[in-house]
Amino acid sequence: MSIPLSDPTTTGHHAVPEPPRAATEGRGWAWGGIVTALGGLAVFVASGPLWPYEESDMRDNTRMVDRFDGSAQGWVFITQLAFTAAALGAVLFGAGLRRRLERQCPAGSLVPTTAYLGMLLIGVMSLVGAGMGTEAFHNLRMADKTDPDTIIGELAQLGTYGWVWSGLLLTAAALAVAAFRQGAVSRWIGVVSLIFGFLTLVTQVLPFQYMALFVGVPYLLVIGAAFAFGRGPALG
Repeated sequence: MSIPLSDPTTTGHHAVPEPPRAATEGRGWAWGGIVTALGGLAVFVASGPLWPYEESDMRDNTRMVDRFDGSAQGWVFITQLAFTAAALGAVLFGAGLRRRLERQCPAGSLVPTTAYLGMLLIGVMSLVGAGMGTEAFHNLRMADKTDPDTIIGELAQLGTYGWVWSGLLLTAAALAVAAFRQGAVSRWIGVVSLIFGFLTLVTQVLPFQYMALFVGVPYLLVIGAAFAFGRGPALG
């Protein structure tokens, strides 16, 4: 009996195509959520030295500017870098989250896109915060030539605009729906999303947008870590 010399996957001269291999989904995107949260923490730390005022200074912007020492520019620069990192991390996390949810949610569901757009909005507002850092940095550098009212106004905006994180409501709501109605993620993620989503809503509808720091940072740390280290497609 002779041994066939032809490849068993061929018939004559025509090769039989192999079935496509399933793509391996990495988890690097999940670190984007963690980077966003850590960027927020860095902004919080760097913002402390930018408010050295006494209560008696509040009526006189010149006195408030005089409170700054030579380190103020450096702290503003740190906030710019941190906001930029948070922005890029948010977009990466949102893109990965959309891909993950598209594989788990029913076909045609709006949940994956909604979750992504929420993180995209966070990225946009973080870049706005970074932009305010640029203006504040240069005006502090030329404080002797800049109107103190301008400097104080920019620092106030630096501490607010970057934290208009209303987009987190969309992401949290999408994950809640994915958990309770579609079974695409674990129910505990849905519970966490409902709690932090409500707290985010409170910070955004009341004049306390900057308080989103204390809500968005722990939420993104928990969710980012869940997707980075959790087991199974639905994370438990």
